[in-house]
Amino acid sequence: MGVRRMSLSRGCEALGWRRSLLVGPLLGLLMASCGLFDAGDTPPPGVTASDEAVNGAAAPVLSPSLVSTTLAPALPSVADVVALVRPAVVSIATVGTRADFFGTRPRVGGGTGFIVTEEGHVVTNFHVIEGSERVQIATDDGRTLEAELVGHDPRTDLAVLKIKEDGPFPTVTFADPDAVAVGDWVIAIGNALGLPGGPTVTVGVVGALERTLRVGHSYFGDLIQTDAAINDGNSGGPLVSMRGEVVGVNTIVVSSAQGIGFSVGSFTTVPVVRSIINSGRVVWPWLGVSVEEVSATLALEMDLPSRGGVVLAYVWPDSPANEANLREGDVVVAMNGSPVGDVRDLQRLLREQFRVDQQVMVELFRDGKRLEAPVTLGEMPR
Repeated sequence: MGVRRMSLSRGCEALGWRRSLLVGPLLGLLMASCGLFDAGDTPPPGVTASDEAVNGAAAPVLSPSLVSTTLAPALPSVADVVALVRPAVVSIATVGTRADFFGTRPRVGGGTGFIVTEEGHVVTNFHVIEGSERVQIATDDGRTLEAELVGHDPRTDLAVLKIKEDGPFPTVTFADPDAVAVGDWVIAIGNALGLPGGPTVTVGVVGALERTLRVGHSYFGDLIQTDAAINDGNSGGPLVSMRGEVVGVNTIVVSSAQGIGFSVGSFTTVPVVRSIINSGRVVWPWLGVSVEEVSATLALEMDLPSRGGVVLAYVWPDSPANEANLREGDVVVAMNGSPVGDVRDLQRLLREQFRVDQQVMVELFRDGKRLEAPVTLGEMPR
């Protein structure tokens, strides 16, 4: 044993390993195997020696606190998720006209979409079908079908088409927006660059949630940031979780940001699509305010009983809020008894629980006093 230990030590020295150059628990093991500390030496941090090791009978071992026995859950196969979602992903081709100095000429375009109802409703981006006079859908099983525009919403860059043939068609479902977290793996599927041979698949993670981005003169909110590559032609395609659920609609590519892309989250997409299918346009109740979340500093300054609520940063003229005498600086904490803890709570109530022309009771704090104000909601301008 002594001869073997000396041999190992000399071998380690021949490789240029020195005690002074080795730190950390893993390198401590290497030192032990090379015989670079004796039984009487103090082991490096993170390394413990049993009684037998002290007596020279065994090598030091890693401290149990440094060794994880928890195995990370295995991720589903990307190929399996793609196989589940791909039948509902379609390629979109559009034809329109454009006018320039030389007159009116044909304009062709394209993108991606995905089917959300068995009757053939297809979700895509507004900018994919903007100005189109004819739209064709190419399905994953090789069919080319005509489609018509049901409605669109430029403020969220979303549109809904309807395939002009009877179903049933394969569909995908949306993810619960509250179940999407930064760091989740996601898959982007789409007709990248219009290449033949089926959709392109890229993989990345959710980099951030609830981003707001300015594009031209427009602002887009509730965006999911991802490093899953989104290229020209991917617009309107789904960003999919590892459960095969749509977490967002691929919308914006920032070529100067090392491949970062943005998708409209399901928190916004679902109510927009539902309203377009039901009404042909987006119909949302409108309070007529711009709001900000209540910070800890603001809650202390206004002597609020808790940090929850939204503060009215701006009240639009001729809006329901203005007619009800709501003021900038008011902190809304509930509507019709339902708590408003943050901006999303307010948006969710307006989109899902209330209707246009409905009178609701707004509970708020003003000058340290809790007040109630009846407000008749209008229709949000689009």
